[in-house]
Amino acid sequence: MNNSLIYIHTLTNDHLSSLGNLETKVEITRFITKLGSNPEECGDYRQPDPRGRMIEVKLIGRQAVIFFKDPFANLVKILDIRNVEAL
Repeated sequence: MNNSLIYIHTLTNDHLSSLGNLETKVEITRFITKLGSNPEECGDYRQPDPRGRMIEVKLIGRQAVIFFKDPFANLVKILDIRNVEAL
């Protein structure tokens, strides 16, 4: 397995910390940890951004984890965690 660096934006981390549902918070944390040890883990949806990066979305409970992988930098960036009803 390949260990990748995980980058979580400060506002995203604040949102994760403020989630009321502890079970969802634990599931999201497990998923992010799994991304670090297995960056080949895929989201439920994918779409390229204007720069050509593949932005992925993983649905966990009522939350959407939005991230992209940079295999050349060995990095996974967690861009946002949003309530699916707000998308």
